[in-house]
Formats: sequence, structure tokens, C-alpha cells
Amino acid sequence: MRKCIRCDIEMVEGLDIIEPMHGSKLKVTRPETLGVIPKNNFGNMKASVCPKCGYVEIYLSRLDKIQQYNR
Repeated sequence: MRKCIRCDIEMVEGLDIIEPMHGSKLKVTRPETLGVIPKNNFGNMKASVCPKCGYVEIYLSRLDKIQQYNR
């Protein structure tokens, strides 16, 4: 459960972030994989939104991949 840093109420989580022209989801990868099919995909970017103030928070769906990369 994510809480809004402004309102301290529960945010709506798990929302997709879609690239508007082609409708594909945005992904986060290591810089050296740009231009090729990414082998080290860190997951889709997801969003949570505060239903009271509209604050948006972006996070990665595969935190385990980031933790693995930083070791």
C-alpha cells in the first residue's frame, strides 16, 4: 500500500503508463542495452495516483531486478 506524501491517504496503485503514439508500455533497461532487445529488463514503469490531490508517483514493477543489478 502506497500513501500519498502530501495527503497521507492510500493511493490507487498498479496503473500502466502508455506511450501515446504507439500504445506500448514504457520499460526501463540498462543503458548498454539501448538499440537492441533488452536482456536485462527492469520491468514496466507503473504509476500510483492520489485520489484526493492527483499526485502521481512512478515506480518499477520488478524491484528484484534492480536489487540484483546493484550487487
